[in-house]
Amino acid sequence: MKIKLLAVVSLFLLVVLSACGFLPTLTPAPTVTPTTFVYVEGEPREGQPAFPVLGRYWIIDRGCNFSEDKLKIADETFEKLRTDGIAEVAVICQAGVVDKGATNDEKIWLRDWARQAKMGEKEVNRSVVWLIRPDAKPEQQNVTLEVSRWLFWYTAIEYSEALKEAANYVNWKDYNGALMSITRNVDGRLRALWKTHQGEGGAAE
Repeated sequence: MKIKLLAVVSLFLLVVLSACGFLPTLTPAPTVTPTTFVYVEGEPREGQPAFPVLGRYWIIDRGCNFSEDKLKIADETFEKLRTDGIAEVAVICQAGVVDKGATNDEKIWLRDWARQAKMGEKEVNRSVVWLIRPDAKPEQQNVTLEVSRWLFWYTAIEYSEALKEAANYVNWKDYNGALMSITRNVDGRLRALWKTHQGEGGAAE
């Protein structure tokens, strides 16, 4: 009898305390939905800088402080390669591009930039784009390039020495030297190869 009376009194107290707001209201914990990064074509991947836009020249300078005279020399050389129908060439100096793994590194950033910039003529899709990373350490590959599919004859064997030479200039913080090195080597090699491979390639997809 005493146990039943105690149970009734306890239940009564719980009802009263709850009604008076002395007991906390239990609410279910919020559901947490994990966020997954989704790549959007035409935009940089997660953690990478925004894509720069080509301006007056075929050279984009975001961290190298190229001199005006070197910019003009490089631009005139690249424009002549374009008008001669050989290939479109661009050089980007961009800080902040980092290696976040095989599917999100400097090469992927450069490839995505080239695609959204529509580098290469529609009919032949021949282009080569160079990236200088002024804030990268030498062992992090501070110079790299992206070659379009129809410029298949400009292989690593053909551009490896030019890549090393440009990287050496960057290691010494001589960015004008790197730009002139790239300009001289890419122009000379593409023109020499073009004599043999002229007419090879196909329409872009």
